[in-house]
Amino acid sequence: MSDNRLALYDLRSKQEYIYRTNKIREISGGSALLSKMYDKFIEKAKNEGISFINGGEWIGREFSFDDFEKSDRSAEVVYIGGGNLMVIYKNENIYRKANKLLSRMLIDETWTVNAVVSCVSVSGDFKADRAELYRQNAINKSTGSINVPCSVLPFTQVDMRTYMPIVEKNKYKQDSLSCESVCKYKAYDDIDIKEELSTIYLDELTTEKGRESLLAIIYIDGNNMGAKLKNELGDEHDYDKCINALRRFSEKTAHNFVEAPISAIEKMLLGKQNEGIKYAKYRKVIAGGDEITLICNARIVPDILYVYFRTLDSEKSNNYACAGVAIFHSHAPFADVYEIAEQCCESGKKCSRKYESNANFIDFHFCRAGITNDMEIVREKQEKDLTARPYRVDGEHEEYSYSKFIDFAKKIKEIGRSNIKELAAAIIKGESYYRFEIERINSRYKNKGIHIDPTNERSRKMIFDIAQVYDLWFAKEEER
Repeated sequence: MSDNRLALYDLRSKQEYIYRTNKIREISGGSALLSKMYDKFIEKAKNEGISFINGGEWIGREFSFDDFEKSDRSAEVVYIGGGNLMVIYKNENIYRKANKLLSRMLIDETWTVNAVVSCVSVSGDFKADRAELYRQNAINKSTGSINVPCSVLPFTQVDMRTYMPIVEKNKYKQDSLSCESVCKYKAYDDIDIKEELSTIYLDELTTEKGRESLLAIIYIDGNNMGAKLKNELGDEHDYDKCINALRRFSEKTAHNFVEAPISAIEKMLLGKQNEGIKYAKYRKVIAGGDEITLICNARIVPDILYVYFRTLDSEKSNNYACAGVAIFHSHAPFADVYEIAEQCCESGKKCSRKYESNANFIDFHFCRAGITNDMEIVREKQEKDLTARPYRVDGEHEEYSYSKFIDFAKKIKEIGRSNIKELAAAIIKGESYYRFEIERINSRYKNKGIHIDPTNERSRKMIFDIAQVYDLWFAKEEER
């Protein structure tokens, strides 16, 4: 097996490439571009005489090293997942030829994306070879240089955000575009949109144009997937058994974390549309592996989260994920809002680690004004000891569970919007203000069976969180 090579491809700084701009078309185009890059590479290699067994149709196909050795094909995809591509080549010459093709293709298709490529000789012990491959990958990531194929002269017009040379005008708004932006817009034009549920225009997601333009970015990411993969492989070292286990894991992950939940979400949105809710659509930005990023109307967030985690069904599937939600005005800088959503997701993951990542968490943040700080600074400076976020989804007996948060909100909404807002303002002012407001509300709504314990810290924190999203998630129709 000494002539065979096991190679790992990893596209460097994918998130930075996608979110280097605040323009949603460029972001969607960049995401679509990277999601199809490995498939394009395989097709390009086939056209250049590097024949892959079954091309990219590796999912659901049993791998046999003996069959690969006896075939006249020169390479086979081991798996594609987690932003990586793993390939077995017949020899080093084919591996080097493929790398040259990929390097040229990345320049032509993306302009600035760099690939981190690692390679080991096939020893027959897949587990050892894979470990060495990832060790090399880590070294290459930290020591390799990032090449940007452009130079700027004093008289060159440049993009003010990326400082890349301007090469043409945008046909949508006549903006000046760099070569990277041109590549992203080209990929965007090829995106296939399901018109009945998806939309390319954010204005179609707003409740009412000119009146309420609040949208939400929902970022969901699976928990501890590396450990799950390690458990899936177990103590196996045989190439055939390990590769087939990897393929099954990749297929299962895509189905459980993306395909099944997205299908269920679309079914729910279709039902909402049949009820006359026109904004029951979504904009998919990223969906692959164990990760989803989508944009939707801020009012429909609880429905999407409910459907997602119900479909994930952690109790039966042992799949866990965390969701970060950033609520924003439709014309806010998208890249900055996405960062807040990602930080909310990470906030949930930190809490999940206390349960060995076997817990689902939801965190949300309302981006009310200009985004000048990250979420941790906002929480530390403005919301310290005030909020209970993040909430555990599957912790019915947890003090701060998402279901208790929703139930408590439905209960206290009987006191009305103004009282809830007054309570939130009193919480910020101090303990004495809060107790005064609680006593006033308890005396007024005693006949309705509402009594809020002023000494209960859980109730105080939940009231503060409810107030942040009350108008969107809990308000009665007459209050909207």
